[in-house]
Amino acid sequence: MKKGNKKFLQILGGDVLESEFFTNQLFLLFIILVLCLIMVSMRYQVENLNKEKENLQKELSYMHEQRVQMQKQYQESIRISRIDKELDTLGVGLVAGPPYELKIESQK
Repeated sequence: MKKGNKKFLQILGGDVLESEFFTNQLFLLFIILVLCLIMVSMRYQVENLNKEKENLQKELSYMHEQRVQMQKQYQESIRISRIDKELDTLGVGLVAGPPYELKIESQK
């Protein structure tokens, strides 16, 4: 058997797991495994936080648009209120109904 094939068979047979080097480094390998698991879980949490952040940013932009629309409506109502006060001082007032067309009959 070649030297490379012998090492491969030792790996497959589990002889490497019984070696002194492996047993001495077992604690280090366990720590590396735990750190890898922690890294994967942190990555998952970061992905979830990024998705939540995107959703909140969309909601924030929607709320901003709603605020702008409400400000426009408020400004319009203030303008109408000011016009109403001006007309009240003149004694005219705002008409609540539809506009009427005045017709003058011609005299014959």
